[in-house]
Amino acid sequence: MSLCYRVILANPTPHRREMTIPQGVGLGRDEERTTTQEEVRVDVEPYSRIGVLFDTNGFQITDVCSIDDIRVEEIDDLETLNIEVNESSIRIIDDINACDLNGSKRTRDMFRNGGLSTYTGIQVDEGRRMGGVLLLSQLSYLRSQRDGQKVGLYSPTALNLRVCNSPDSIYHLVENGQLSLTSCVGSGFDSHGALQLSVQNNTSNSLRVRIPQGAMFEQAHWNGKQNLVVTNEEFIIVGPAQNQTFPLHASCANGSAQAPADDDMNVTPFIFNNLGNTFQDQASVWQSFDGEGGRTARL
Repeated sequence: MSLCYRVILANPTPHRREMTIPQGVGLGRDEERTTTQEEVRVDVEPYSRIGVLFDTNGFQITDVCSIDDIRVEEIDDLETLNIEVNESSIRIIDDINACDLNGSKRTRDMFRNGGLSTYTGIQVDEGRRMGGVLLLSQLSYLRSQRDGQKVGLYSPTALNLRVCNSPDSIYHLVENGQLSLTSCVGSGFDSHGALQLSVQNNTSNSLRVRIPQGAMFEQAHWNGKQNLVVTNEEFIIVGPAQNQTFPLHASCANGSAQAPADDDMNVTPFIFNNLGNTFQDQASVWQSFDGEGGRTARL
C-alpha cells in the first residue's frame, strides 16, 4: 500500500489565491482508494503549483518540510520503479550501509547502475541532452546518507518530484522532436543566468516554450557538483526554424556539493513540488531538498 497521496493545485494567475480541496475528493486507485476526510485550504503563489500530501486515511500530512519527511514503503528488490506511478517507495540496497556512502566511485557506480536498471519510463539520450535517471540516483544517494533514512533508490514521489505532463513544457517539446536543446550549461547558483539554454525550433511554426517552476536539470555526469532547479516559471517564444539562447534563474539543489561551473546539464521530466516556501531563496531550496543536517552528505 502507498503511504501517501498528493493533490496538485495550480494557480495560473498573477495573484495569490486561496484554493480549496473539498472533503470527499478521491485519492489513489482500485483497492487502495480513499477520500479526503476534511476540507483543506491552501494559499498558492502566482504562477505556481503546490503539492498537498495526504496519508492513507485521507488526512492531510502537514509535517513535510523536506524530502526526508516523506514516508516510504519498501518494495521487492526485483521490482522496478515506474516514474508514472505516484507511490512513495524505496528499493533497498542491502549490501551497503549509510556510513559507506562517502562519495567514492564504487558507491556512486552502485547507485548510478542501480538507477539505470530500477527506474523505468525515462528517456535517457545524451545527444539530445535528456536525462532524469542520474538525478533520481543522486537524490537517493544523498537521502540515504542522512540521519534516520533508509539506504536505497527512492521513487520520484519519495523525493518530492512529479512528472511534468504539460505539452508545452521544454521537456516534452524536446522529447517529441519539435525543439532541440543545442546547449544546456549550468554556472553558479541562485542567480539569473545560473542556467543558460540554447534551443532550436524544428518546426515551421512559432513555439511557446514553458519552463515550469521547480523544473529539474541534472548534471550530465556525476562530477560531485549540484543539480539545478528553476525557481520561477518562465515562457519563451521561439520563431519558426530559429535558434535562440536565453538565461534562466536557477538555484542549486544539493547544499553539500559545489556549484556548477560551466557544466553540461540535461533537461529532465521532473518538477520539484513547492513545500510552502521552497523557492523563496537559496537557503529555502536547500532546506527542502536536504532537510536538517543535509550539508554533511557527500555527492
